[in-house]
Amino acid sequence: MKKLVFILILSILCLAPISSSHASIIYTVKKNDTLWRIAEVYDRSPKELQEINGVADPAKLLPGQSLLVPGNTYVVERGDTLWKIANLHQTSIENLMQTNGLSSRIVFNGQRLQIPQSKKRDATIGAFFVPSTPSENKWAMNFYSNYLDAISFFEYRPDSNGTLSSLHGEESIELAWKKGMKPYATITNLTTEGFDPDLAHVLLANAEKQRQLIENIATLVHQKEYKGVIIDFESLHPKDRSNFNNFIKKLSSRLDKIGANVGLAIPPMKGDRNPAYHAAYDYQTLGTHADFLFLMTYDWHWAGGDPGPIAPIKKVDKTLEYATSVIPGEKIYLGIAMYAYDWNLADEEYAEAYSQEKALSIAADYASSIQYNYYHANPSFRYTDKNGDPHEVWFEDARSLLPKFRLVKKYNLKGVGGWKTGLRFPQLGYLLKEEFTIH
Repeated sequence: MKKLVFILILSILCLAPISSSHASIIYTVKKNDTLWRIAEVYDRSPKELQEINGVADPAKLLPGQSLLVPGNTYVVERGDTLWKIANLHQTSIENLMQTNGLSSRIVFNGQRLQIPQSKKRDATIGAFFVPSTPSENKWAMNFYSNYLDAISFFEYRPDSNGTLSSLHGEESIELAWKKGMKPYATITNLTTEGFDPDLAHVLLANAEKQRQLIENIATLVHQKEYKGVIIDFESLHPKDRSNFNNFIKKLSSRLDKIGANVGLAIPPMKGDRNPAYHAAYDYQTLGTHADFLFLMTYDWHWAGGDPGPIAPIKKVDKTLEYATSVIPGEKIYLGIAMYAYDWNLADEEYAEAYSQEKALSIAADYASSIQYNYYHANPSFRYTDKNGDPHEVWFEDARSLLPKFRLVKKYNLKGVGGWKTGLRFPQLGYLLKEEFTIH
């Protein structure tokens, strides 16, 4: 369950049309704000702001909601401080003051500030793709080709003998190639009960079954003309550390013979065998043998646990600090949470996962204000449903995405990834185009 929200990205999402502008500011909606007033202040059209931000109903803006506004000029509002403006735009107070020739940190209502821009850099963007109907698959290939370099078909499941399941929608593999997206096959240890470490152990610990699985993967890649595979074996037993290392080494050697790549989806770590329950994931060894690794830098608060920020920025940063100390940055994708978690605080059921767009829609339905936690760099809101049950929802928006994209630049990573195509999140596409030159 923890991972039915995974995977290589970056989703990525249903994205909005991209403006020709290469800069934008982040505006936080105030009480009684309207899209028309904001558009007038920034000399943009309401329709443009609506499309960029995926605003379903312009009449239902939410206090605390973030909006991307094209341009590099920020108009100071009541309650703003230089610290807040600098934090939202991932720059320093000193840089903001220097850019605007300020001698004081005091700002006033209506003051116009130029926001320093971050230099764009090359990045690879990918997404996990769950095939649907032929017509929907065709639409997806056409749409996402504007944003993605790679797309990973989710997913093939091995049985206890290493025989792989089938996957409908394979006719889209050829179309992905034609549209300029490298197609990958995702191999998981999923069963009807979720990610199964015992199934993985059976396959990894038995030399013959491991060999058979590798051969079946090689056959799949060759026959279906995939660019390679992404191994998404989750919740592995710590005792399978050496088995998993051995499997990836042999798989990489086998696929290299047919010109195919091996990628891995792996959980976040603070150090070798830290946390201990993820000890099976040997970053350094896996990074040596795999072509790339997708770090699942989210789910610190997961669907089956207590509510809280899904991807707190300091924990994401700490994961990348360790990962890049043992793996070349050019092999690493930063995983982005493309979903919201909605915890019902009145029961102990798993949180419901849904899109960022749906989260904002629910907040609007219940007239909730959006709260932004600057320490964790994550937005959230609360509401009480029709049954009287209190809910707490955490999600991502432009304010939380920007600091993560800047970490991609800070650590010189290969690119961005996330779960999954179809989770509508227009701000993401806009920011990707602003921050990166997509191959």
